[in-house]
Amino acid sequence: MTAITAVPVRAYRAYLVGLPAALAATALWGFTFLGPAAVAPVNVYYLVVGRYAVFGLMSLAVLLARRGGLRTLGTRRLLTAMHLGVVGYIGFYLLLAMSAEFGGGVLASTMTGLIPLMVTLVSNRLEKVLAWRRLALPVVVISLGLLLVNSADPAGRSASDRDLVLGAVLGFLSAAAWSYFVIVNRRALRSDDRPVVDGTTWTACIGVGACLGSLFLLPLALTGSGPSPVSDAGTLWPFLAWCVALAVLGSWCATWFWNLASKRLPATVMGPVIGMEAVFGAAFNLLWEGRTPTFHEWSGGLLVVAGVLLASYLFNRAGLTPDRAPTGSARRST
Repeated sequence: MTAITAVPVRAYRAYLVGLPAALAATALWGFTFLGPAAVAPVNVYYLVVGRYAVFGLMSLAVLLARRGGLRTLGTRRLLTAMHLGVVGYIGFYLLLAMSAEFGGGVLASTMTGLIPLMVTLVSNRLEKVLAWRRLALPVVVISLGLLLVNSADPAGRSASDRDLVLGAVLGFLSAAAWSYFVIVNRRALRSDDRPVVDGTTWTACIGVGACLGSLFLLPLALTGSGPSPVSDAGTLWPFLAWCVALAVLGSWCATWFWNLASKRLPATVMGPVIGMEAVFGAAFNLLWEGRTPTFHEWSGGLLVVAGVLLASYLFNRAGLTPDRAPTGSARRST
């Protein structure tokens, strides 16, 4: 009897810790969407440079304390991690911030609902996990949800039609950048022919790459519109506070919570939960703007979440997960 009940008890405990941790990570990532609005009218390039300068300094301190882990990593994987920092952190956040600047925070944060879908589709293309026809319904549901959100009543938005289209395109590119990060990062860490990588060292290497990549944005920050964050004390101190908050909460803490959840929850649960990042981001922006969601935003957001959950359900029903490819005849049957 003890042997029979041990597994369910362990599974219950794993969910009790893992699910709140995953939700905490997505909430912290959603919190970072407030950055551009919080430091306005300072331009977004200053914010990106400031946030990842703090992240880079934290990462450098970690690497100095973990020299052994850095030697184990090797030059090739070090460069892989640093390039992921440029694409996943600088590319994603910069595109997302620009999307929020043109189309509004709710639009930008909702576009991140594409990330679970993109990761699923690309992973399925690479690993042939599930028949494409079975993915058609969640693709349609998520697309319809994003369409509803982005076609909300202009009275609830201040951006022009042109800015909304540009914001949507930038939001799509930001989702593509983060999806690339998730897929390549996973493949690099799961290489069986290399030593196991310490998670803290790997994250620190990504942070250094993000910091170095952000330096190329300095010319854009200096020539862009909007005041400098050092123009006066009333602008500087809130700006620095947001840079530190975004680096500590949105980079280190969110990643720590996500890794904690990843050790306890199956991939079929982690996939839908990451879609909550868009929901939290939209909610934080609505609170910041001091308004309630429009019918289009509310119903569209629900459809995005429903589509992500439906995609995960299909993988569960097939007895598969997005990160485990079948072999032999099972692979040919798809």
